[in-house]
Amino acid sequence: MDRHMILMDVETQQDLFQSGYLAENTEKVAEQIYHLFDWARANEYPVISTVLRVRPQEQGPFGRKPHCIEETDGERKLAPTIMSRRINMGLRNSTDLPPDLFERYQQVVFEKRDTDIFKHARAERLLTELGPATFVLCGAGIAQGIVQAAVGLRTRGFGVILARDAVLEFGQPLEPMALLRMEAKGVIFAKTSEIIMPQRKLARKVPFRTGAVKVAG
Repeated sequence: MDRHMILMDVETQQDLFQSGYLAENTEKVAEQIYHLFDWARANEYPVISTVLRVRPQEQGPFGRKPHCIEETDGERKLAPTIMSRRINMGLRNSTDLPPDLFERYQQVVFEKRDTDIFKHARAERLLTELGPATFVLCGAGIAQGIVQAAVGLRTRGFGVILARDAVLEFGQPLEPMALLRMEAKGVIFAKTSEIIMPQRKLARKVPFRTGAVKVAG
């Protein structure tokens, strides 16, 4: 598998992965996400993470129960999805970025009010200025942050693999359409085991791109 991989985890937060709160099968999905993080650590792949911060007076986009409310325990990331060398870019709507970002940190965390990572000015700049790479997506919200990230990345020419068994579903009506949109955009669906230990068939299918991951200062 190409060395220029980036793991992107979308909303891997405690409320969303609390069994039976908003979704079922959370433990199995979380286990696959943890395998992907172990793989990223072992190979020193960069990680881009998103955290949804819902205002106290709001409910959140994934169900009728309040979730990911800022300053609550449920907003926090799952512990195994936190890298030791990380930087949190916060909510600030500006385009400034530290120089040599992925040389200094393995994980970059973006906090969001909206599920779409491309509405975060710093994230938009980072993803626009990255060199060629292939993203592996996991997390929560097929009909929200997952499809928004996948389509946005493909539009910008990146290879995208969706770790299908490492994505949490909420039984929302737009989830099947989101999967069709991703497939139409050339997103490859794969099991976590196929990503961690890729077979030749998967390697041929994925639009891998070569080149260094760079961020302009």
